[in-house]
Amino acid sequence: MGSAKEELLDFPKDAIKSAGYQLHRLQIGNEPMDWKPINNLGKGITGVFEIRIWEYKATFRIAAVTKVADTVTVLHCWHKKTQKIEKHNKDMIVSRYKEIEG
Repeated sequence: MGSAKEELLDFPKDAIKSAGYQLHRLQIGNEPMDWKPINNLGKGITGVFEIRIWEYKATFRIAAVTKVADTVTVLHCWHKKTQKIEKHNKDMIVSRYKEIEG
C-alpha cells in the first residue's frame, strides 16, 4: 500500500497546488472551498470528508479527517471518474482510517 502523499503527488501540478491550498485552509481552521462529508464508511468511522478539486476538466478528490485540533490527516487521494466513490477507494479510506485509530 502506498501513501496518501504519493497519491497526491500523482495529481497534475495545478491540482497539487489547489489541494495544498485547501489543506492549508483546514490547518488554519477554515473549511475547504468545496467539500462534503463521506458517510456510510462503516460502524465507528466518522468525521471523514471529501475535498473536491476541479482541474484539467477532471475531478480529483482528497479524503481527510480532523480528529484532534490542529491535526489534518489525509487518508486517500484519487482521480474521481464516477459520481459515487468506487469500492476500492472506500476500502482504502476505511483501511487508513483504522490505521490512525490504532
